[in-house]
Amino acid sequence: MPEIQYAGDESTSEKTLFGKYEVGRLLGYGAFAKVYHARDVHTEQSVAIKAINKQRIIKGGLAANVKREISIMRRLRHPNIVRLLEVLANKKKIFFVLEFAKGGELFNKVAKSRFSEDLSRRYFQQLISAVGYCHSRGIFHRDLKPENLLLDENWNLKVTDFGLSAVTEQIRPDGLLHTLCGTPAYVAPEILLKNGYDGAKVDIWSCGIILFVLNSGYLPFNDPNLMVMYKKICSGEFRVPRWTSPDLKRLLFRLLDTNPKTRITVDEIINDPWFRIGYTEVKFHHDYFELKDDDDDDDAVAVADANDSSSEGSELSSGGDNLKIMNAFDIISFSSGYKLSGLFDEQEDGERFLSEESPEKIVETVVAVAEGEGLTVVVRKQWCVKVVGGYKCNFAMVVELKRLTEQLVVVEVRVRESEVGPSNRIWKDKIRPGFLKNNLLYKTGPAGS
Repeated sequence: MPEIQYAGDESTSEKTLFGKYEVGRLLGYGAFAKVYHARDVHTEQSVAIKAINKQRIIKGGLAANVKREISIMRRLRHPNIVRLLEVLANKKKIFFVLEFAKGGELFNKVAKSRFSEDLSRRYFQQLISAVGYCHSRGIFHRDLKPENLLLDENWNLKVTDFGLSAVTEQIRPDGLLHTLCGTPAYVAPEILLKNGYDGAKVDIWSCGIILFVLNSGYLPFNDPNLMVMYKKICSGEFRVPRWTSPDLKRLLFRLLDTNPKTRITVDEIINDPWFRIGYTEVKFHHDYFELKDDDDDDDAVAVADANDSSSEGSELSSGGDNLKIMNAFDIISFSSGYKLSGLFDEQEDGERFLSEESPEKIVETVVAVAEGEGLTVVVRKQWCVKVVGGYKCNFAMVVELKRLTEQLVVVEVRVRESEVGPSNRIWKDKIRPGFLKNNLLYKTGPAGS
């Protein structure tokens, strides 16, 4: 999607969106969207609301991009990535409710003056932490630049704008991505050569450009003539400022290696001596996979889109009702025709089955099997269990229980697991066999069937 341009103090007439958010000044705008500052009327929390015009998106053929952006941002829980809090919709617009970054764009800060090497390193460390986290989940940003890096009230970096991002499912049989995208000054040479590219490697190139800009205050490859600039990028010839330390210079040349096969990787960056000065590894947030009661905003958007009518989002149900005996309407809601969240979240996997075991026994078994596989139990309740783990915490599973009759319990397992790293297929290869071993399964079927 076209980038958002950030406005000054232009304001809108104050209004309340869906009775939840008091909308204030315009922060920025693009061809398809406007971003406003807003306040949650219940919590007083500041948020940013990205209002996307549906008709323009549809006419521009970008509906799939918006759905993918929602799907991607819902997967990301990292302190250096802007969090998507909620998605709402009416017949004309889709609203992304986002974490508000009070400090504004990093670009505005570096445009005034270059950063010291220590400050450049601090922001680069935060950037690599976020980018490595995305890659571990099979997500490639593809438009990293200072304009898409925001600062919070504590001056910590926040990556935003995943409108051009790609996921592993978009990789072609040759193992590469082929869509031409990105911002000219930050685009990798292999994208310009149009022979396909590795999403992770082009993000690393962009990170290299960003680090150069932070340290120097200007671009390594630049020219008023776009074709001349592209030739400079493909040649990979640049000069570092005289104040650049030898260790930083060496790292920059590895980041801006025109050969993607020999270009430095995220793991190599993290082990680089210059990078490791003052570095503290970020622990990934366990809220990566939310409970179903927190997932209902997806359904709200889907309903609003399908019915072309205003929607405020569905009410959140209390977990205490899960173990009440289901009625006919609860059972009908299990039909695949009523499962709308898949429109926005293609990565979810899992099963739904019946069990004659008690909820207490099921929860106990899930916890035992998960801990036996080295996973971390982050939520344990009477009606649900949530576990995370794997390679860079790329596996998350929620098991939720609903009582069908006095004798039968419906067990729904939802799994999100990237194919990146050595621990993939944890559910099918490890957890599910553990369920079978403990005679937990009575009758199986795919979730949503």
